[in-house]
Amino acid sequence: MLSGGPCARATTRLSLLDNLCLAVIGIAAGSELHLSELRKNPKPVLVMTASITVFTWVFIFAVFSAVGSQVEFLKDLTQAHVFAIASLAATLGVARSPASAIAVLRETEGRGQFCTLVMSVTVVKDVLVVVMFAMNLELVALSGLDFVGKGGAEIGGDGAADQPVAGAGGGGMATLLALLEPIFSVVMTFAVGIGAGVLVGQLLKPASRPVLGRILRPTWILMLAATLFVGSGLVGLEPLLLCVVAGAVAANRQHANGETEREVLHTVVSAVMPGINLVFFTLAGASLHLSSVFNSASFAALIVGTRLAALYIAAWVGCHLAGCPAEHKQVAWMGYVTQAGVALGLARTAVTRFPAWGEDFSAIMVAVIVMNQVLGPPLFRAAIIAVGESSSAGRGVKEGGQGALGGGGGGKEEGV
Repeated sequence: MLSGGPCARATTRLSLLDNLCLAVIGIAAGSELHLSELRKNPKPVLVMTASITVFTWVFIFAVFSAVGSQVEFLKDLTQAHVFAIASLAATLGVARSPASAIAVLRETEGRGQFCTLVMSVTVVKDVLVVVMFAMNLELVALSGLDFVGKGGAEIGGDGAADQPVAGAGGGGMATLLALLEPIFSVVMTFAVGIGAGVLVGQLLKPASRPVLGRILRPTWILMLAATLFVGSGLVGLEPLLLCVVAGAVAANRQHANGETEREVLHTVVSAVMPGINLVFFTLAGASLHLSSVFNSASFAALIVGTRLAALYIAAWVGCHLAGCPAEHKQVAWMGYVTQAGVALGLARTAVTRFPAWGEDFSAIMVAVIVMNQVLGPPLFRAAIIAVGESSSAGRGVKEGGQGALGGGGGGKEEGV
């Protein structure tokens, strides 16, 4: 048997690698938010994003709350505990995968109004879900739920969650401050993320020696991303959200070389993401308890079915309110199914924040994410062909249609 020392050192190294992967995933996701594209016609994107977010969250929360007490690690706990976990699961259900969408667009050579809308909503929704999940984690930590079963054995929670809600006996002001803490944390995370994005932008400036710059730039950005992720966690900020904000700011700086810097950022991200994906998904797989995944498969399938129903209704309503073409209403939901890196990254942050029950929660959500990842790309491909925006399928590109996020996503982020 390995001694405690080597095991502890190995765990620390793996944790550092995991943090690096999450940091780069966050920056890559943020870099896909192109504000210039969003400003051209914001109504359809905002309406569809709001519709999908609300319907997906409400449907999954309702179903999880109704049957969540049957989940193994929640059986001995109260309905309040089920509500807390249901809110996290519902928030993760909103997440989508930009990389999977980009891969399908490349394969089908998809261009047009439908493809552009799907990609824009996908990116905006991923940024939104990181904010929502950060707030959600803070609220669960402040809920005062100790996650102790009827037999007295501790099932979950961290130091913050094990304490009663601040202000239980200390007056209304203490309670108000406790409720404002998640908002303050997110606001500060945004502020620091904006500064970090400017710093990332500085690293993207043209180098005096281009060849040396191509070698050193990814290294500096990786080091900065890891430092931001670890440092923000130490001071109580939300690491993944901070990296997403930094990536978005770096990709949207308005100055003479802004477009060039965005392309450099995408080039750097595309270069490092294959290695990041390999390490991240290997670590994610190594941390899974297969028995937990197997035991939660039927429940995960129920969540997946609920999410699909919510997406169908939400996309139909969103298309109606946004004035999308009639042929889009029946297939629009098929463009928002896939999940991958961001959703997995958020599930991993729950494990870090609440180690005692986070693994069980993560096992359920990984099963959900995998099912959505299997179903999503074929559905999106079929939707693109159905609306006639697939050049590779022999369909003409609609006149006046724009490429998804400026040309079908070529050269953009991978694996997020």
